[in-house]
Amino acid sequence: MEIWLIVLIVVLVVLLILLTLAYLAYRVAFWKRYDKNPLLKYYTAEDFNLTSENIEIGKLRGIIYQKDDAPKRDDVVVFVHGMGPGHIAYTTEISYFCNLGYTVVAVDSLGCNLSGGRNIKGMYEGVKTAVAAIDYARAHFPEKEVYLVGHSWGGYSVLCASKRRKVEKVVAISAPNSPVKTIYGGAASVITKPVAAILCPFWWLINFLLFGAHGNANAIKCARKNQTPTLLIHGDKDNIVSPSKAVFYKTYGENVSKYLAEGKAHNPYNTVAAEKKLAELQAALVNSSKMTESERIDYFAHFDYKAATEEDEVVMQAISDFLN
Repeated sequence: MEIWLIVLIVVLVVLLILLTLAYLAYRVAFWKRYDKNPLLKYYTAEDFNLTSENIEIGKLRGIIYQKDDAPKRDDVVVFVHGMGPGHIAYTTEISYFCNLGYTVVAVDSLGCNLSGGRNIKGMYEGVKTAVAAIDYARAHFPEKEVYLVGHSWGGYSVLCASKRRKVEKVVAISAPNSPVKTIYGGAASVITKPVAAILCPFWWLINFLLFGAHGNANAIKCARKNQTPTLLIHGDKDNIVSPSKAVFYKTYGENVSKYLAEGKAHNPYNTVAAEKKLAELQAALVNSSKMTESERIDYFAHFDYKAATEEDEVVMQAISDFLN
């Protein structure tokens, strides 16, 4: 057999192995549903005396929230959730905006909580959800200005969505820059950084095949090029979206404002104490398999969820001031 043919076969085998590894890593990250954890308590509209109206946008499901006794504003906040069980994990933040008089449109992305779909498919699916929510808000509240607010995956989503749809203002909290860098960050701790780096082109290819030219949208470029007033918020102790992956540290422009929350991790809208409490809850979930059934029920039933969702008034006021 010719040497060149042997080399070609070896190269093809190596590429196939790498593509398989990339596919498996991608599948672990995105090809599953994110529903409510039955062990946990999630706040609802009733907990904050909000009115709620269920909405449907194709396979997507969401809720319109309002506070009847709040001063009415001619603005709509489209709230875009992060990775997890949909917008139900952010009811405290949604309530904050409702209390200010905003109408809040919160739509769960494909594969999350209320919405259909077998999985979340990929990061750009969040952008598609944000675009669908903007279109819904424009159609049903044509007289109102539309603001986008998103956290983590939702932060990425609102920045990219604002390039596809005109909105009045954007707030992106703890936003990662791109799908490939996000997958790399999660995979590097498992398969090592060198191997994860080698797989990056294959993840780019998978995103392209799934979503076309938009699949690898870069949130930094979107934030730089858009003329939309944009507020970026990030915690200086964030170990989930680190400086190398974050939009915050590399985005500049006349339309861009920044707020670095000192001492905060990935949820800078919460107090430091609340973030510590939330970390305690997450650690308990990881170790819950080691508990007896009665221990699990008792721990999560009596956990102080209010303490874990306590908002930082300074950070939330900064968002409010920006939107005003």
